[in-house]
Amino acid sequence: MLRLKVFKEPYWLDIGMEVRLQVRPCTSAVFYQARSFMNQKLQKISEEYKSCKEVGTTPIIHNLEDPGIREALAEQYLTIGLARAGIIAWEGILNHDNDEIAEVTLEKIEELFSNYWIIAENFRQQYTGQRELLESEKNASGPSLNGTLEKEPTTALSVTSKSSLVQKAKRVQKVKNARTKNMN
Repeated sequence: MLRLKVFKEPYWLDIGMEVRLQVRPCTSAVFYQARSFMNQKLQKISEEYKSCKEVGTTPIIHNLEDPGIREALAEQYLTIGLARAGIIAWEGILNHDNDEIAEVTLEKIEELFSNYWIIAENFRQQYTGQRELLESEKNASGPSLNGTLEKEPTTALSVTSKSSLVQKAKRVQKVKNARTKNMN
């Protein structure tokens, strides 16, 4: 059984490379906002791709007809969407032209997550990890059929033990039959 701390206030994630991100809790609203961002990005790429194909030019953008590329882009844009919806402050992210902490903006978040895949992946794992653990705990302790949260005792014998008993009984019967044949 897991006992999780459910975050209700912003908290910090240590992402690595001396980067820390302060995030809102990963709520359903944050997730759906991220998914909407992902869908909008994929729709835009799809429209640009189709437009290039219609006029006979070679598309420079990603080929969404390839399932591997489509899946990779969906993950990338979902992660960026989660970051855009969730990040409220950061440490260790500097401006490219000086050593000052970069301002947290939607554009800077997208630039960071598009150019540093390890930051994006570590963020996604940590930020959604709490949600995934909550889901796994919920599934393990959901209501039983009678509506209570109590786990009912198992009342059926396992298949292995029942089939083992049947096989043992058959072997015993064969031995008895063989002895009877030998006596006759």
